[in-house]
Amino acid sequence: MDRKRAGAARKLRSLFALAVLLLMTLFFLFFAGVREGGLPWLQAVPSVLRLWTGALILAASAALAGRVYCSVLCPLGTLQELIWRTGKRSASYRKPSQLRYWVLGGVVVAAAAGYMFPAAFLDPYAAFGRGVTHLLRPLAIGGNNMIATFLEERGVYGLLYRAGRSPLLPGVLWGTALFFALLGFWSFFRGRPFCDALCPVGTFLGLFSVSPVLGVRFDGERCVACGKCESVCPEGCISVVNRRVETDRCILCLRCLDACPAGGLKLGRLSPREGLVRRGALRFGLGALAALGAALRARLPDRTVSASASSWEERLPISPPGSGSHGNFTKKCVACTACVTACPAGIIRPSLSAWGMQGIFQPELDYSKGYCQFECAACSSACPTGAIAPLTLDEKKRTSIGRARFFRRNCIVRKYGQACGACSEHCPTQAVRMVPFRRNLTIPEVDPTLCLGCGACEYACPAEPKAITVSGVSVHGKIRDRKNEGAEAPVVAPLEEFPF
Repeated sequence: MDRKRAGAARKLRSLFALAVLLLMTLFFLFFAGVREGGLPWLQAVPSVLRLWTGALILAASAALAGRVYCSVLCPLGTLQELIWRTGKRSASYRKPSQLRYWVLGGVVVAAAAGYMFPAAFLDPYAAFGRGVTHLLRPLAIGGNNMIATFLEERGVYGLLYRAGRSPLLPGVLWGTALFFALLGFWSFFRGRPFCDALCPVGTFLGLFSVSPVLGVRFDGERCVACGKCESVCPEGCISVVNRRVETDRCILCLRCLDACPAGGLKLGRLSPREGLVRRGALRFGLGALAALGAALRARLPDRTVSASASSWEERLPISPPGSGSHGNFTKKCVACTACVTACPAGIIRPSLSAWGMQGIFQPELDYSKGYCQFECAACSSACPTGAIAPLTLDEKKRTSIGRARFFRRNCIVRKYGQACGACSEHCPTQAVRMVPFRRNLTIPEVDPTLCLGCGACEYACPAEPKAITVSGVSVHGKIRDRKNEGAEAPVVAPLEEFPF
């Protein structure tokens, strides 16, 4: 490949990578939950968790073309490269870090033990999603609402609508901000340091990229040892002194081919002498075992045991509809916050301790600011990992994700002798009904066989502390079918119309 064609190929690669970066940013800003499918499902960790052959497909792609995934499909990698190019700093050869293998091993062992936090924290897709959701989305929503208000004050309606809130925790916000501040500083001086030293996806792909079918190699007859190829490599994997390109770290960015004035580098099939040596075969074997383990683990059925309400279950967090069970949710969720973005009610928020140490950053439903809307299943369409399975609207309307519990001592009817009934009016399935109490008063009663756990009752309850609350259940169920009971379709009162 001559320099002119190499330059065109590099520009095409850069444009494709930038397009992926832009689309992923827009996804987390505005389009999560709009439709199922798209780029999030092509990301490495989500593809492994959602499809059991995902690890094998990634391994095959790395064996054919090295870490091309890192080059064009990874948004966090492209972001690092942009920061580095902004500084216009030259690179130099860096010895490969052995830390990456320890990180990959730790992530695999932790995931096998049921602890997803290391994978969620280091997965480049999930880290990028949290950055956009917690750092950029509040700014985008604030700017959108300011412009919408400005237009409405001047009589312009329908051009722009106010967006909902973006729920977050201060700990998650500042943790995410610190992560990206350190990453930006590191990338400014070192190119793609996260990819080289910490990224488990890059290390996993590198195990199969020791001798890819397609790779960059030196042409000893043409190389003049000018060092330009080494100076533009964001991975620092080119050694001019040794005339070697470390293919397990090369991302096929093609900058070296474009920079070489003498055509001393070639892109093509690697020669047999550059094939798998003993060390390379060992890496390949370890990678194959890791891929097989990831594939088998993704295929294992959830063994969470359903149980009736108990004291420990009353404290369980509430997982989104479609997650099936707490076991399935914590096993597959990478805390990318796609469901947080997709929820129009703004009730899905990341947590720090709700799921324990094994599920830091994984989201939960919080009914303090809203409730799970009866006519909505957006979160199930946004999840790329299978932690929240897609549900039709009819399926979602019959899925019980929690259990309402009534505390009579806190109820306004009992405490103050005043009529209320807000919880019953806003229950979409009539799981909460009013029964005779004293004199002409009625008091709520909960039918657990009809309870969705949507939180409408909890949100509507005016009592402090709440007289009715919703807790999670270990395994989601189905509410009782009332079609054969002659029940009319429920009428849900708007939340603004409280009877007090």
